[in-house]
Amino acid sequence: MSTTIAPSLAPLSATRVTWAKVDSGFWVAHRGGEYYGCVDSVSGGFVSRDAHGIPIGRYDALDAAKASLRTTADPINTARRRRTERATAVLATTAGTAALAFALTAGALAPYL
Repeated sequence: MSTTIAPSLAPLSATRVTWAKVDSGFWVAHRGGEYYGCVDSVSGGFVSRDAHGIPIGRYDALDAAKASLRTTADPINTARRRRTERATAVLATTAGTAALAFALTAGALAPYL
């Protein structure tokens, strides 16, 4: 009789975040063996990015930047993400409206050219 060991189904939130300094001023985080985010040193502080490369924020201290990756569901991060998504939607709508206006104008003026 052989015994098989089932893989651990522990939630990722319980998995420890490990950090590695991969370059001068650049740290990468892994959680559960998967890429989790990074922190980059910039003039005057640190910028943290989530696993998708989306900036979470700019911080004065390295520890604060690293801590920001622990929860991207934080109200501050959620509000920032909503503002970014809203701005993107407004920009896309404006560009689409302008393109439609140009297309209609070109169609109306075509017989006169």
